[in-house]
Amino acid sequence: MPRKKTQLKRRRTAKSIRSRKAKPKKSPKITLKQRLARAKKLEALDAGRAPSKASRKRALASQPLALAAHALRNDDFPQTYIQQISVSLDDPDHWLTLAWTGPNADSQETGPFRTSPGAGLRGLNCDNDATSRRSGSKCTPKGTYPVQGFQRRLNSDSRATYVTWFMQRRGIALHYFPIVPAYVASHGCVRIQSVDVARLIQDNSLVGDTQVMVSGTWTKPAKQWS
Repeated sequence: MPRKKTQLKRRRTAKSIRSRKAKPKKSPKITLKQRLARAKKLEALDAGRAPSKASRKRALASQPLALAAHALRNDDFPQTYIQQISVSLDDPDHWLTLAWTGPNADSQETGPFRTSPGAGLRGLNCDNDATSRRSGSKCTPKGTYPVQGFQRRLNSDSRATYVTWFMQRRGIALHYFPIVPAYVASHGCVRIQSVDVARLIQDNSLVGDTQVMVSGTWTKPAKQWS
C-alpha cells in the first residue's frame, strides 16, 4: 500500500513540474517612453539621407535637362508650380488637394485625391495639435510646413516612392504607397493612393515655396502602432 501512494505522489509531482514548464513567460510590458524611443529610430532611418532639392534658382537652371526625368512636370515650371498641398485628416478619404500659382495654373490638376495619414502610436491622440507634432508619435503633424526636398523612395520601405519631404527631421513626407485604406494607417507620412499624383507633386513642387497644410479631424483607427 505505501508503494502505491509513493508512485501516485511521484506522478503528481512530475505532472506539476511539466505544467510549470509549459507556462510561457510573460514578456515585460513596453512603456510609452520605450515605444516612442523605438519609433524615433524609424524616423531617424528615413530622415538620414540628404534629400534632393528643387529650389526656384536650381529649377530654372536645369529645366531643359530635367524634362525627361520629370515626366509629369508642367511645361511652364517653375513659373507655374504647386503653391499649396492641402491634406485633410477627415475619414474616410483624407482628401488631398493642390493649389497652383503662375501663368498656367488654371489648366493644372487639383484633385481631390485619396490618401491615408498617420495612425499614431497606441494610446496617443493624434487629433491634439501638440501630440501630432511630437517626435516618435507616428502621427501626421497638423499645421503648415514648407516642402524640404525630395527622394526616390523611403529608406525604411521601398514600396513608398516619389517622396516629398515636409518634416524631414521626423521622416515625414508625402509619398505613393500601394495600401491606402479608408482610415488612418501610416507611420506618420501621408500615403497617396495614386502613383501619378505622388509624382505630379514631386515634379511640380519647389523647396521653400510649396507649402503643405495638414488640417481636419483625426479619428482613432481600430488598431494603432505598438
